[in-house]
Amino acid sequence: MAWQDEFRELFPITREFAYANVAYTSPLAPRVAQATAAFFDGITRARSDKPQWLRDADALRVSLARLIGGDARRVAFMKNTTEGLNTVAQGLDWEEGDNLVLDDQEHPSNALPWLSLRRRGVEIRTVHSRGHDFNVDDIWARVDARTRLIAVSWVQYASGLRIDVAELGRRAAERGIWLVVDGIQGAGLLRAQVDAWGVDAFAFGAHKGLLGPLGVGALHLSPRLLEALDPPYLGPSAVTLVDRSSGEPHVRATDRSDARRLETGNLNYPGIAGWTAAIGLIESAGPERIEPWVLELAGALGDGLRELGLDVVTPRHLPSTTNSVRLSDSAAALARLRRDGVVASAVEGGLLRLSLGPYNNHADVERILRAARGLTH
Repeated sequence: MAWQDEFRELFPITREFAYANVAYTSPLAPRVAQATAAFFDGITRARSDKPQWLRDADALRVSLARLIGGDARRVAFMKNTTEGLNTVAQGLDWEEGDNLVLDDQEHPSNALPWLSLRRRGVEIRTVHSRGHDFNVDDIWARVDARTRLIAVSWVQYASGLRIDVAELGRRAAERGIWLVVDGIQGAGLLRAQVDAWGVDAFAFGAHKGLLGPLGVGALHLSPRLLEALDPPYLGPSAVTLVDRSSGEPHVRATDRSDARRLETGNLNYPGIAGWTAAIGLIESAGPERIEPWVLELAGALGDGLRELGLDVVTPRHLPSTTNSVRLSDSAAALARLRRDGVVASAVEGGLLRLSLGPYNNHADVERILRAARGLTH
């Protein structure tokens, strides 16, 4: 049995549906759900072992860093992508008149943290897209001498546009501009090299291409940005404590180069247990196999949708995992597809979004295309 056949068997939902909705959330493999349940079962039976939970969390940091091309010491656990982006936005020392560059296609999770900085005197320089399309040159045209940061998604949530992060990182590094990437739509599906690309902050959650549970995520930082950040709020962590040695208590971070200083209190240990199981599935399948497989399927689906005469708005500069189709009534189309055994999602702008994962196969693509024929009338 080929690796993909074995991988598909891990997801029972594939026996019933063509699941084309990883851009919203991945279905859970039972062993992921079981890992989370096992954690709670341990609590039920009074098997609380926080030192072991912390060791498990640190082991997951290593796996995540390896998967995205980073360093485990610079991975902080967050509750989601949004918290990671806010940690950066609120943790930098902004000066009035500074500006940042943000495009008009971002998910609210990667828009609101930056828009909130207007109250601190930060100018938001907007990249205006052309029919869901923009590129690195469009971003760079908005950069000036006061630009301190660029925020962008690796893969856009609505259209599936994939940005050339490596080229953007190269330009940003030359100018000393922070590059912050919302990575949730690509992580686990596409192969990242965040350090090699010059990404200063890479925020992502577990529940999409990384196949894990909701409510847990991570933030990876470059050494330079990690040193510059002051946490927007504090709590006890592995490296942050209250020092009472002088008689007057004060905050002491024992190691500023350790991203755990950005964490506060208890981590989401049940989520970490489930995420660890999910990353194990990805590592067993092989990230080097997953990316070409998913892109092959998404490419075949996009070609088929265009052959049906549907208005696929996903730009084609770089291959993506998502195909988004503009329809007059995307909600009705979504319901129709569901009746035909296809799970997708509708997003703003009248778009029907079809996003594929490593558990999909060519039979799913054919099933989606058969169902999509009814959308052309």
